[in-house]
Amino acid sequence: MDFSSFKELLLRKTDDESLKTLIKVIDGNVLADRIIESLEKMATSPKKVSKVANEAIKDFATRMDPQNGPELLREALGHHASRYKAALDAGDKKMANHHASTFFKTMDLVHHLEPLTHGKLQSDLIDIKPWERTHPSRTETFADKIARDPEYAKNNPVTRGKKKLHHFRIDTEGFSFRPKGNDWSFLQNDPDTIQYGKEISRHGHIGAYPMEHNKINGKYIPIESVENIYDGKMNHPFDSHPIFGHFKQPSEERTDGARDAEYSAQRKQFERLGLDAHDARMQELKDSGAYEARGLKPGLQIHPTSRRQEAGKTITPTSSEPALPEYLKDLAQPAHPAVTQTAAQPSTKVITRKMSDKDKAKAILPPHLHDLLKD
Repeated sequence: MDFSSFKELLLRKTDDESLKTLIKVIDGNVLADRIIESLEKMATSPKKVSKVANEAIKDFATRMDPQNGPELLREALGHHASRYKAALDAGDKKMANHHASTFFKTMDLVHHLEPLTHGKLQSDLIDIKPWERTHPSRTETFADKIARDPEYAKNNPVTRGKKKLHHFRIDTEGFSFRPKGNDWSFLQNDPDTIQYGKEISRHGHIGAYPMEHNKINGKYIPIESVENIYDGKMNHPFDSHPIFGHFKQPSEERTDGARDAEYSAQRKQFERLGLDAHDARMQELKDSGAYEARGLKPGLQIHPTSRRQEAGKTITPTSSEPALPEYLKDLAQPAHPAVTQTAAQPSTKVITRKMSDKDKAKAILPPHLHDLLKD
């Protein structure tokens, strides 16, 4: 198959007019290089590998038993979600925050770990970002900051043309987010549908954050009733695994091997002493016949306001550009505003010409990529 017939195949596969224009005019060798590059990324991993992957987390992923490893992570998440719910129901906010913090610390580990396990660990996690955006530390826009601090208005990403006034000053972090004061009450907010409407429509969850709908290897995390939150079982055996103290440290900070040796020694000690309670609990479930059905359906609902939208219903974001106060409107104007034509001015005949495919492509691509187009 030559490039012309391959391009015809690509053109039949897309309805996007801009993409069609690029396919028509891009140099054949450049197109081939980009496709090979994309295929190499797909072959490497279905998900982006963590930038901070060090020897500790690689070791954890390599040693993971494909049956017991995911089960251990799922049970740990279920333990803290169950006790988070019970603490909320009991009105103990401090304990609820403790369990929420440990829950998302484990979610963060799963998120970083999954791409390194070569398919042994497969998660279906509901991103916390739509809810994180409602946290007070994540709601300030550049317009808000300029209103509070006039001095800031002189030199900031808006005046430098990199951001708009309605953009948020601080990006969301996802599962790595740790709220100030360890206050996780924002989980009970409705998610931000302006910024994350498409994502919310995809997973279908609105209202408070739905912990109970997260999955590990196709099974929901188990949410169970906890009668006594002060029964001395606050922690799960997995909480003491040394991986929590190692997996976020970048490799370039571990070059002398001391931290890796430390992790190896801690791991061996944990494997000797740390899993007895978990193993006993799993055996108890197997003996009772409750093990096989565990996780096949969502467990108890964590937050009363969590709900799923109707199938096929989409979230329609409202405008993300709120009206600006008068003293900020000058910043929002273009650097060279267009001259408006008044009724007193004579009308001007505008002559237009049909743009070529190459001209259209240049309009789509930034200038530094124009050399990718064929002559």
